[in-house]
Amino acid sequence: MFDTVLGLPVHALVVHGVVVLLPLMALVTMVVAFVPRWRARVAWLVVAADLVMVLVTLVARQSGEALQRRLGGQIAAEHAAIGRDLIWFALGLFAASVVVALTRDARGGSSRLAAVLTFVAAALVTWWTIRVGHTGADAVWKGIIASTNR
Repeated sequence: MFDTVLGLPVHALVVHGVVVLLPLMALVTMVVAFVPRWRARVAWLVVAADLVMVLVTLVARQSGEALQRRLGGQIAAEHAAIGRDLIWFALGLFAASVVVALTRDARGGSSRLAAVLTFVAAALVTWWTIRVGHTGADAVWKGIIASTNR
């Protein structure tokens, strides 16, 4: 299921969504945590979007493991090792968005603790996503780029 689609690795298709959308949702979640007007209107939509990102991150993880098995098990070992943990950071962002949604009042007010929690979760998920993405890109492209003439 997580191996290939139309002959292409699922991981190569899904990973771009994670690398772009997870940091974007971190930014959106943080803005909603800090802007009362937005929090009052879209807090639960952000919770739903963050849950979707947890699921997409899980698909990226599972498809990466399937690709790893297909390629022999030791390709991109550092990427695989830190990539396994990205789901926990995505879950942290999701949990922070739930706290923001649950602690908001009718005018969109929320606790400062919820906003700080969201800031920390957003910073961590963005940092970890960049780390995972960079090690993956390095594993795929470093040798190819080094072997080309300029």
